[in-house]
Amino acid sequence: MDDLFEEYRRAEVFFDSGDPISAAKILEPIVAAEPSRFDVRLLLARAYFHSAQLRRAEEQLRLLVEQNPSDHYARFVLGRTLERQNRPAEALPHLRMAAAMHPSEEYLASVRRVAARV
Repeated sequence: MDDLFEEYRRAEVFFDSGDPISAAKILEPIVAAEPSRFDVRLLLARAYFHSAQLRRAEEQLRLLVEQNPSDHYARFVLGRTLERQNRPAEALPHLRMAAAMHPSEEYLASVRRVAARV
């Protein structure tokens, strides 16, 4: 368990330093070993999102939203992932839900931007 924690910390360092691909490579076996860890899966989804591995990000984010439907950030990133895949009609409900749960300017701006495309 300590080894997985150290690897998770190492992945955070890579992610925070702008290397999401290396972070994802470190996180993949951790998620395989600890599939119910929301925090690890969320960081993996973000690493995929930031390295334009959008299908992989979507897969992880859908699992996270299923696991915790009230997590506004997972919904927001899922909406942004779908938006980046040019799927605005699918993105909009997730972005609206995220904005309803956490009405930040970033979330509201995303809703406006995507709604204008639908």
